[in-house]
Amino acid sequence: MDILLQQVKVIHEGSALHRKTVDILIKDGVIKTISKSIKKPKGVPVWSQANAHVSIGWLDIGTQIAEPGYEHRETIASVSRAAAAGGFTGIACFPNTKPCLDSHSPIQYVQQRAQREIIDLYPIGSISQSCEGHEMTEMIDMHRAGAVAFSDGDHSIEKNGLLLRALEYAKSLDGLIISSPQENVISKNGVMNEGKTSISLGLPGIPDMLEKLMTIRDIELCKYAEGRMLIHGISTPETLKVIKAAKKDKVRVQSSISYMHLVADESQLNTFDPNYKIMPPLRTEKQRKSMVKAVDQGDIDVIHSQHIPIEKEGKEKEFFYADFGIIGLETCFAATHTLCQKDLSLDRLVHCLSRGPREVLQLPEIRITEGHTANLTLFDPAKKWTYTEDQVQSKSRNSPFIGQSFVGKALAIINKNQIIE
Repeated sequence: MDILLQQVKVIHEGSALHRKTVDILIKDGVIKTISKSIKKPKGVPVWSQANAHVSIGWLDIGTQIAEPGYEHRETIASVSRAAAAGGFTGIACFPNTKPCLDSHSPIQYVQQRAQREIIDLYPIGSISQSCEGHEMTEMIDMHRAGAVAFSDGDHSIEKNGLLLRALEYAKSLDGLIISSPQENVISKNGVMNEGKTSISLGLPGIPDMLEKLMTIRDIELCKYAEGRMLIHGISTPETLKVIKAAKKDKVRVQSSISYMHLVADESQLNTFDPNYKIMPPLRTEKQRKSMVKAVDQGDIDVIHSQHIPIEKEGKEKEFFYADFGIIGLETCFAATHTLCQKDLSLDRLVHCLSRGPREVLQLPEIRITEGHTANLTLFDPAKKWTYTEDQVQSKSRNSPFIGQSFVGKALAIINKNQIIE
């Protein structure tokens, strides 16, 4: 693929090109020339849009791809389309499929299925067999097959011994353990954040202190094993304080937050819309504001989409009985930029969608420099648009944002010697 990108503003913190408007000539999928102005080569198509920005390709950690086993919710093809529509050139998928990604064969299956797609797919192998939290998997075998990290995905590891052994095995690979800090005994029947709102709505709550409690345990085990861990999907300032203290103590721990915990709070549940039923639950407005500030200050490493496709029958129920989960790949950037732009800089938002995830996973560095393969996201932070149902690329429709207007949109992605707009 040859293409000339005209007058695009580079968003790439730490780069000499950061915030500069340039032309970028791509030949055979490789960045050949970057200059203030490039004369159009004969036969090369031009891509140009007003107020176009460019960054290295965005990457989502923890995407639920559903295939194999839940193809009625999502397929690798449909999740790839959703990712591209949202500006993501890559996804690191959780192992919660059926069969689970718990050995080399399913790891290789999803990799092979993704070869035909424009996005890069990085499988995360499960820690326990079938993600059931009992017997440990052959982690080294999965690493050799291409697993970029290990996790039970949206299932927390409750057994201390299992998590410790996983950390010790992963250490030999300098591998990453991704832990969701959820407690499933005390919070078993909870469906939302515990507090005044849960009482007023008559819904059983989940105490926010449980997230902090599980994070303390995870960090202590990580410290003891001298391992490397991502605390995935944190939602409270109290949890973040624990992680910041651990970083200061040189523990190799990082954190991620879902964009939903930056753009919405528990008051959204006053309508009993099951599309706001997510895990961890939406917290208070005070906690939400604190987490937005933390992202802007660089205290949180990754923003993720929390993309969990659920079929219509799983969501169109009374709130208490509806499944947890929301699709988010297509609205992650737009919603965050629209609803948080006064408190969260564009530079930091893009960093947490692009470089942050790649650094956490220790993937090869992507650069916007001459001679490097083009892996790029093109977007307009000022573009006004409405997310309508006919635009949804996911097979599922469990989003509270259908019909919502946004400011900021992904325009195209370039990857694997292709462009998709």
